[in-house]
Amino acid sequence: MPSRKSQRRQLRSRKTAAHSRSDFLPRVLWLGGILIALVAFYFVTHDAAFEPLAFKDIYNPSFKERGMWFTQDDAYISFRYARNALDGHGLVFNPGERVEGYTNFFWVILTILSGQLGFDFDPATKFLGGLAAAGMIILTAFMGREAARHVGIPRPELVGILAALLLSFNGSFGYWTASGLETSWFGMCVTASVWLWLRGSLLAVPALAIATMSRPEGGLVWLVLVAAEAILSRDWRRSLVLLLGVGLLLAPYGLFKLSYYGRVLPNPFYAKTGFSLEYWTSGIQYIWLFIRDYGFYGLGVLLALVSFRPLPGRWRVIPALFLIYTIYIASVGGDVLRPNRFFVPILAPMAVAVAAGSFWLALRLRTVALRIAIPTAVLALIGYWGLVAPRALILDTRDLEMGLTAKMKFMAEQMTAIDPRPFTLATSTIGMISYTLSQCRVIDMLGLTDSTIARHPESIPGNSSTWKERNYNATYVLAQNPDYILFSTGHKPSAPAERALMLHSKYRRNYYTVLQPYVGRNLAIHKLRPDPTQADTLWPDIQLAHDINAAYNFQVKENLDSAFIMFSKIAEEGPGDFCMPQGFCAALRVSQGRYQEALEFVHEALKIDSLCLVAWQAGNIASQRLGDSTSAHQFAQGFHRVCPWLTLE
Repeated sequence: MPSRKSQRRQLRSRKTAAHSRSDFLPRVLWLGGILIALVAFYFVTHDAAFEPLAFKDIYNPSFKERGMWFTQDDAYISFRYARNALDGHGLVFNPGERVEGYTNFFWVILTILSGQLGFDFDPATKFLGGLAAAGMIILTAFMGREAARHVGIPRPELVGILAALLLSFNGSFGYWTASGLETSWFGMCVTASVWLWLRGSLLAVPALAIATMSRPEGGLVWLVLVAAEAILSRDWRRSLVLLLGVGLLLAPYGLFKLSYYGRVLPNPFYAKTGFSLEYWTSGIQYIWLFIRDYGFYGLGVLLALVSFRPLPGRWRVIPALFLIYTIYIASVGGDVLRPNRFFVPILAPMAVAVAAGSFWLALRLRTVALRIAIPTAVLALIGYWGLVAPRALILDTRDLEMGLTAKMKFMAEQMTAIDPRPFTLATSTIGMISYTLSQCRVIDMLGLTDSTIARHPESIPGNSSTWKERNYNATYVLAQNPDYILFSTGHKPSAPAERALMLHSKYRRNYYTVLQPYVGRNLAIHKLRPDPTQADTLWPDIQLAHDINAAYNFQVKENLDSAFIMFSKIAEEGPGDFCMPQGFCAALRVSQGRYQEALEFVHEALKIDSLCLVAWQAGNIASQRLGDSTSAHQFAQGFHRVCPWLTLE
C-alpha cells in the first residue's frame, strides 16, 4: 500500500497534468495570435516600404543598388554623425563644429556600434528597427491581456491579441520601422517602460533612461509616470525613486552634452519648435489626420478615453499617456515628416486602450457571443481602416522620399565628379547629399545642424510657407561664402530660408545657376562666382520671393502665359541685378514659338549677367528655329563656358 504522503503527491501530479492539458489549447492560441500579429506586420511593412515605385518616371540605377527599399532622407543625418565618429572626427556633423544636430543620441550610438562591427548603416538600422517593432508588438499583446484581466473582461488573451493586431495593421508603424530612423526603437522603449512600470519593476528606471536618450520625448513619458506613481498609485516614495533613479542615470549623459556641445537641449529644438498659435494650428491639423486615418474619424480615440473609467489605479496611465502625449504633439506643431511619425511611440498604449474600452462597453450585452463578436468587429473595422485609409499617402510619401534620396545622391556624385575639392555646400535638404559628400562642409540653411541659424534666426515679415522649419539666417549663410547653394526644388525657392536669399543682392550677384542632367531633365544648383562681391543690400519686400516662387509654380504646371506675366512683373518691378526673370521670359517665349521676342529677353538677361545659363540656352534654340546658325553657335559656346559638362540638343 502506498503511503498517504505518496497518494497526495500522485493526486497533485494528476491535477497538474490535467491543468496543463486544459491550458494547452489557450496557450497555443495565445502564441499563435502573437505570431499572426508579427506576420501581419511583416506584410504591412513590406507593402509600405519595400515595393517598387508607384510612378514610372523616376528611374535610377541607385534604386537597384539599394534593393528597392526606402530610407528616409533624415536618417542619413544620423549616418553622417556615425561615420564622422568612426573616422575619428567626433560626434559632429561637420568636423570641427560641435553641434548636436540630432535628437536620437542612443540610436546614433547603436548606428556607430553597427558600423564598428562591420555592418552597413542602412540595413543595420532597418534590422534593429524590425527587432524593436517585433518587441513592441509582443509587449502590446501582454499589456492588452493584463489590462483586460484588471478590467474583468472574459477571454483576456483575445483582447491582447486584438490589441497587437491593431498595432500590426497600422501603416505608419510599418513605414517608420523601415525608415532607418529611431521611431520604432523609441516606440519599443516607451512601451517597455510603461509595461515595466505597470508591473512595479525597477527595470522601468533604466528603460526610461534609454527612452529619454533615444528621443527627448522620453523625458515626457518619464515625468508622466512619475506623476502617475504619485497620483494614481499614491506612492510618493516610489515616485521619488523613479524621479531620482532616472535622473541619476541621465546625469552623465547631460554632463556629456554640456561639456561637448555646450548645452543640454539638442540644436533641432531651437530650429523646429516654437510656441505660437501657428504651431497649435499645425499641431491640431496633424492630430486630425491621425484621428481620421487611424481612429476611424474619432471612434478609436473615444474608445481609448472610455477605458480610463474601468481601468484600476496605475493602469489608468495607459489612456492618460495617450492623451497627454497628443496634447504635446499639438503644442509643438506636429511633425514635418509624414505620415504620423510622432504618434508611433504611443501606438501601443492607444491600441491597448482601444481594445480594453471596446470590450468593457460590450460587457453590457446579454450574451457571451455578442460580448466577443461586436468589439472584435469594431476593432477589425478600425484596424482595416487604419490599413487602407492612409495607404495612398504612405505609398506616395515613400515614392517621393525614394526619388528625393536618389536625386540627392546623384547630384552629390555629379558635383564631386566635376569639382573634386572639399567644397562648402549650403542646402535645405541635408540628409543623403551630406552623407554622400562626406568630405565637404555642409551648411544646413534650416538650422538643424547649425547653431547660429537655430539660435539666432532672422525675421522677415511675411516670409512664411508650409514648411515647419521656419528658422533661417540668410545673412549668416552668405557670409560663409559657400561654393554652392542647393534649393530643395531646383530653381524655385520654397523654404523660408531659400526665399530670404532672394532679397540679398549678394546672392543675386554672386551666384549663377549651373545644371546637372538627371533622368530626362536638368537639376539646378547655384554656384559661387570666381570674383564674388562682399557688398550686400536688402530688397525691402518679401513679395519678390513669393512672386518668384509663384512664377516657377506656373511654369511647372505648364501655365505658360501666367508664368510669363509673373516673370515679366519681376523683371520690371524687381531688382535690376537679377537676370533670371528675363532668362525665363526668354525660355517661355521659346516654348510658345515666339523666337524673336525670346531673343530680346535673351540679350536683356545676358546684359545683366553673362553667366545666365537659361538665357544662353534659350538664345541657342531661338536662333536655330530662326535659321541663324552663326548666332546659335555663339549661344552654344556661351552655354558651354558656363556648363561645359552638358550638351545642347
